[in-house]
Amino acid sequence: MLTLSSFARRFALGLWPWYLAGSLFLAVTNLITLEIPQLAKNIVNGLDAGNLEQQVLVGFAQGIVLLGLLQIAARSLSRILIFWPGRQLEATSKSALFNKAMRLPQLSLDKFGMGDLISRLSNDLSQVRVFFAFAVLQALNLAFLSVFTIYKMLSVHVTLTLLCLIPIGVMLVITQFIMPKLAKYSKENQEAIGSLTNRVTEAFTNIHVIQNNSIEDTFQRRVDEENEKVYTTNMNVVVFRTLFFPLLTSLTGVSQMFVLAFGGFQVFQGNITVGDLLAFNIYLAYLAFPLTSLGIILSIYQRSKTAMARISPIDEAPAESCNKDLKNDDKDCLLHIKGLNYTYPQSEGLGTKVIDNISFELREGEKIGVCGPVGSGKSTLFNLITRVYDPPEQSVFFKGQDICSLEPKVLRKSVAYALQSAQLFSDSIEKNLQFGIDPEPSFEELEKAAKAAEIADDIAQFDKQWQTQIGEKGVRLSGGQKQRLALARIFLRKPPLMLLDDILSAVDNHTEQSLIEYLDQNKQSMIISSHRTSVLRACDRVLLLEKGSIIDEGLFDELAERHPHIREDSH
Repeated sequence: MLTLSSFARRFALGLWPWYLAGSLFLAVTNLITLEIPQLAKNIVNGLDAGNLEQQVLVGFAQGIVLLGLLQIAARSLSRILIFWPGRQLEATSKSALFNKAMRLPQLSLDKFGMGDLISRLSNDLSQVRVFFAFAVLQALNLAFLSVFTIYKMLSVHVTLTLLCLIPIGVMLVITQFIMPKLAKYSKENQEAIGSLTNRVTEAFTNIHVIQNNSIEDTFQRRVDEENEKVYTTNMNVVVFRTLFFPLLTSLTGVSQMFVLAFGGFQVFQGNITVGDLLAFNIYLAYLAFPLTSLGIILSIYQRSKTAMARISPIDEAPAESCNKDLKNDDKDCLLHIKGLNYTYPQSEGLGTKVIDNISFELREGEKIGVCGPVGSGKSTLFNLITRVYDPPEQSVFFKGQDICSLEPKVLRKSVAYALQSAQLFSDSIEKNLQFGIDPEPSFEELEKAAKAAEIADDIAQFDKQWQTQIGEKGVRLSGGQKQRLALARIFLRKPPLMLLDDILSAVDNHTEQSLIEYLDQNKQSMIISSHRTSVLRACDRVLLLEKGSIIDEGLFDELAERHPHIREDSH
């Protein structure tokens, strides 16, 4: 499990020069701070004795001002040197964990909601940054100031110092009982924030569905409920901290009372001077702030521990991998599926197979159509071929190799998968077509692909043509334009195998016919899932799926004679 110590070894250890330099300046700051009471002590003792000359008094005053200026400079440098690595650590860790999330298999990503995943990689990591910046600064300040101050206090009067430390010891004991409760409230609060982020992301992603069905009030109520949870859990943390921190302050006040009572008695006894008592009071005041900040440090520590627990599942989840030791296939074909079975992990034990003993071969340049009712397993079949979900070993072979033995990136560069809902990005048309293609295609190649996908004329009609911003998920394009733009992107990749999942459902008949003719001319190997008769007729053969099994195959017209309902479904 990812912990603060293991996180520090990975992301903070390389920043030790910054922390070291910051620690040195922080130590200097505290040493300067503790010299100021000594000057004040000398002034008071001189005034009390009546032998302080004006020139000496001015010198002491100038010394205090100079020390104050040096203190400001040293403290500023210490903060810069310790806060900067916190920001650097945040940027590095966010990039590393985002990269890890990008390489996780779909089954792992399915465990998180989109908003919750964003919250873990953003809010929780920001909380960790607060620990490695502000909390580290306060902890070092507490350590230095406590050691230096207690040393100075002991040099004034040992018994008085021990009396002052009794309330502090009581505070540390109380802290042991309070922190577990604060940790529980912190965890509930961060989980509530993740749930709220998930709900809001869901609403904005599907805003068109919400508005079209006039269910804004329903979603408003859901967000209000999640927001109320965030408010309630946050108030639990705030109330707990509000009660805890004044307790620390009051215990510091008890120490102050001991100083005034016992210290004043020691002055009357002549054991210490009035200046010593003043210096002791100033030292205790210096000690009060870092002791009060102990509560803040512990609070940040607990929230960071909770953040680590939420980030850990992402970091620990195994990335997509491959088994190089698997046997090759004995069939000489582009794609060979042999006795493929698949059940989603969450459905195991229910006896429901999404894919049930499917076997077929795809030759170079061959087009296979796939049809069947909703829920027959067509999309799952495509997800298994591209390893969106890992199929059982020795069941899916690409160019004679078990796809489980291939690196997912290598496989997906050779197999292009186009979904019915085209996935476009909030950028220009040109950038959307170039996205992820290395080396970047030339403008001539872009035009050629656009013409092949029957989208070139549409692009020419836009005011900014290729630089037209299409909005998130291509919101400014029609359904047919989105599909054709997604097709053009696949044409640019020139993959050996295409998987088209009802990709032509939103185009008109003329455009569909032109696209089919283009694919025929290029002898493109493909598997196309469709309900359209014209698309299925253009395929070399068609597989009819039902309940995850191939119940028949052949030319579409032959299948339609044996299963008349598919002709009706394909109109």
